[in-house]
Amino acid sequence: MKKICLIIVICGGLFSGFSQESAADLGVAAIGLVVSDIDKSEKFYTEIIGMVPAGSFALTSEWSNEAGAANGKPFTVKMYKMVNSHTATILKLAYFAKTEARPEQSGIDETAGVNYLTFNYSLPNFKKVVNRLKEANIKRLGWVKRDQYQLLFVRDPDGVFVELVAPPEN
Repeated sequence: MKKICLIIVICGGLFSGFSQESAADLGVAAIGLVVSDIDKSEKFYTEIIGMVPAGSFALTSEWSNEAGAANGKPFTVKMYKMVNSHTATILKLAYFAKTEARPEQSGIDETAGVNYLTFNYSLPNFKKVVNRLKEANIKRLGWVKRDQYQLLFVRDPDGVFVELVAPPEN
């Protein structure tokens, strides 16, 4: 069974551009997801969701053992942001030589842990993402429209629920 790993790392050595802000000023520096297929996940988060690359790094078996995070397995991490700002939250996609895909869940209520991510968009950018979802034949799970907002849910390539939020249509 694949474990989705939430990694909140505040470590100046792993990120460039922290400038003068303290870790407390940054809030959540990064959210890490372990993915089963980096190519599919990278395509989803960049070409569909609209994130931009923010660097990458590889970690050795020695580091993995020392950190206690990956059972001594080496791994690579690719990082992405929604905006090019040093205070933007980073999505870290971690991948190993082999990782089992997570079992499909029918809803976010089935297991504890990181089961969904939320992305906020302006209305024009939201419409672009909706069009890209259609073009890629990515199934919409639900679409809620209210006076103050609208949101829709899809799944990423590993089945993690992704919530897309935007202002309402005028």
